[in-house]
Amino acid sequence: MMDELIAEAQRQLRICNSCRYCEGYCAVFPALERRTVLEAGDVTSLANLCHDCRACLYACMYAPPHEFAVNPPEILSRVRAATYRAYVPPPPWPAWLRGRSARVSAVIGVTAALLVLVALTEGIDALLRHSGPYQVISYPALLVTVLLPSAWSVAVMLRAVARYWNDTHGSLRGLADLAAWRKALIYAARLSYLRGGGGDCYYPGADPSPARRRLHAAVFYGFAACFAATVAAAFMQDILGIPPPYPLLSAPVILGTAGGLGMIAGCAGLFVLARRSDLAAGAALGAIPEQAPEQAPEQARGAADYGLLIGLGLLAATGLLTLLLRATPAYGPVLITHLATIVVCFCIAPYTRFAHSVYRVLAIVADNIEAARPG
Repeated sequence: MMDELIAEAQRQLRICNSCRYCEGYCAVFPALERRTVLEAGDVTSLANLCHDCRACLYACMYAPPHEFAVNPPEILSRVRAATYRAYVPPPPWPAWLRGRSARVSAVIGVTAALLVLVALTEGIDALLRHSGPYQVISYPALLVTVLLPSAWSVAVMLRAVARYWNDTHGSLRGLADLAAWRKALIYAARLSYLRGGGGDCYYPGADPSPARRRLHAAVFYGFAACFAATVAAAFMQDILGIPPPYPLLSAPVILGTAGGLGMIAGCAGLFVLARRSDLAAGAALGAIPEQAPEQAPEQARGAADYGLLIGLGLLAATGLLTLLLRATPAYGPVLITHLATIVVCFCIAPYTRFAHSVYRVLAIVADNIEAARPG
């Protein structure tokens, strides 16, 4: 199956390399032109360099229904899906953790477990306290709850990254190329590759639109702001000795609120776009089908789109609720639900589309290294 998929990608990319009509659209085509032989690792690298802007598809004279059936966004999204699942094989999830409602089911299950833990350690009355998080759950327990799934995700992703870098012919010396990393991170921060040929993504339909890029920016920078809020809170607590809860005009609250609102707006917008997307053209978020293999590709890609958006949306929404309800008796249960959402999202991150950002940054780094080589 994988060999057939790579062979089909090679067939289509050879046609692209002969035509070269789309060479100015994105980094994929200049990178393709630098290769006279396309190995499996080259296809994987090009698949991750593709950000599914779909400009090439709508400009291609050989796109379906032409007999050549050239559709780079679609075939490269399928390559990404297959290789990602190979690098991080999904565990044998029980039935209640599969499907579109998996995130919600997992959050409910972990919430119940944490509620029992709090009741057994702090007492059931701790859930009704609202003077601060550590009156609901102790600081050591909170650290363990968050750090364990984080460490798990990092370990799984590091192993996957090592396999990906080896398969795409990356070198250890290349990983230390600071100039390539700096350029790649600037491209990633600007979401430059979501502009297609300069006229923005052809998503969700055949007309270029900045909507996808802007909504991605809302999610990306919203997540970054939430992370900055966590760092600010840790600094205030552990360095300055100021325990939570923090006032409304403090850095943790301002950054967390702005980040949460950005993530909710971005996830909601991308959810709407995903519902309207032409699934036959590609996969907008970098495909990792998380459904059963017997499902139709269109169904699997759509479900994976929604799964990531639902998970991030829940993370942001429960975080904002802890702020809105922190002076009410509902604070304890809401805090536990938010912690459960963090645990679930961090544990499953390597198995979802969230991981595609890591591979794509590495693909841009590798492309920068290649482009800088003389000759």
